[in-house]
Amino acid sequence: MKKRVKYSVMTEAETSLFADRMEQLLSERGVWMDHEKMKEELAAAGCIVEGDRVLFPREVIKKAVASVPAEFTLYAPDEANNMVFPHPEGSFYTRTCTGAPFYQPAEGEKRLATLDDCSEYFALANQLSNISYVALPSACDPSVPENSIDVHTLERALTTSKKHIWIQPYEADNVKYLIEMCQAAAGGAEALREKPMVSFISCSVPVLQYKYMDAEIIYQCAKAGIPVQPCSLPTAGANAPGSAQGVALVACAEVLAQIVMLELLCPGLPVIAATLLFSLDMVTTQTLQSNTEITYGRLICMQVFEQYYNIRCHSYGTGSDSNKFDGQNMIERTSLIQAMALSDASVLGGAGQFDTAKTISPLQLIIDNEIFETAKRLRRGLIVDDDTMNFQELLSGNDAGGYLRSKHTRKFCRTMHRNPLFVAGDGDGPEEAGMDLMDRTLLKFREYKEKEILCNISPEKAAQLHEIVQRATKALAGQTEQSDS
Repeated sequence: MKKRVKYSVMTEAETSLFADRMEQLLSERGVWMDHEKMKEELAAAGCIVEGDRVLFPREVIKKAVASVPAEFTLYAPDEANNMVFPHPEGSFYTRTCTGAPFYQPAEGEKRLATLDDCSEYFALANQLSNISYVALPSACDPSVPENSIDVHTLERALTTSKKHIWIQPYEADNVKYLIEMCQAAAGGAEALREKPMVSFISCSVPVLQYKYMDAEIIYQCAKAGIPVQPCSLPTAGANAPGSAQGVALVACAEVLAQIVMLELLCPGLPVIAATLLFSLDMVTTQTLQSNTEITYGRLICMQVFEQYYNIRCHSYGTGSDSNKFDGQNMIERTSLIQAMALSDASVLGGAGQFDTAKTISPLQLIIDNEIFETAKRLRRGLIVDDDTMNFQELLSGNDAGGYLRSKHTRKFCRTMHRNPLFVAGDGDGPEEAGMDLMDRTLLKFREYKEKEILCNISPEKAAQLHEIVQRATKALAGQTEQSDS
């Protein structure tokens, strides 16, 4: 059996202490919540509700955690891309960045992401073997009303992506339309419940507070049986303690609170804890993603959820605080990918992004796809025995002619990973003379662009989707006019 190298940043005693403090926060401080129906049902399930304050007794937490499925599947429109958790080979899954408002095209200047940019991104992800699922960028397209942009972006994803889709709603009133669209694409509410090809993101902002929109996401998804990847995005030194340990505690407690709510409303619902940590640079006041201490914080989160609670967990597995394709970008993202790959993380998120998750790029996505392959090899580990060491041939001393013709070399030479975007020396041929990594990535992007990507759903479902989008756009625009008046 292969043995993998694994980062564990806490001892068993520290992990138990950390989990105890998470539960103490939720049982004694609790959370603030703006959602009357949710509070009513939580009170009926054993939570203590005092106005807008909700406390989670430890026995309620224990009951909810016990109902989280240890094994489940997140489905995809193309079943070849279904994701079984835990990963059958002990590896990890990956996702594209969610919420980035800017798009750096393969050729041209950076701009606000349009719907066409989103379609290009989803189509590219279809072809990348190490990108497991996609998230919705924060498109800003002048062709559609701003308050329904998530509805229009989801339409592009559902008609393009062959992989699982992670959805972040932008308004509380949009949630019902987003769910309706997913049900239509799946073939009905029960079909989506049985084979969820989408999951949603819910967040807590500020610390341990759930405004109506995020509580509504939790409530509606639980009622519809749609998996949720509850999220926390604290910034160390700003809205959370300034240490890696402190910001990790906030993130884990906020995510655990959401998991408890989801499981009380819908026992057995698949969840993935999404702890997305940041830090504040006290010199520039910039929010940072790639600080080494925050990497430690993410490793803490992976360990407490995956090892202590046996709940699948993910965090940023790639990204950079640099706003360009430079050495800092590549060093930071590679360091982060490798650290997270050697943790217990079930998902490495943020593929294709840089500029502290504000910008996504098709070229960066292609590069991350290759780095992920290297990271998967690191996680697989190795076996040390007489065969892998080639001990008998070494012992015989019959190696004066070297090992190029050795049976052992023929057996193991193909296990050496060779990144197709990287070259050694002058490269593989004269066509690569003078080309750097970005030049080769651009050529690869053009190859992908030439491949036809067929619509993944039937014309009937596509028409039904579009009807929901038109209805949602009209209704949401009407609500905006009423609120303005």
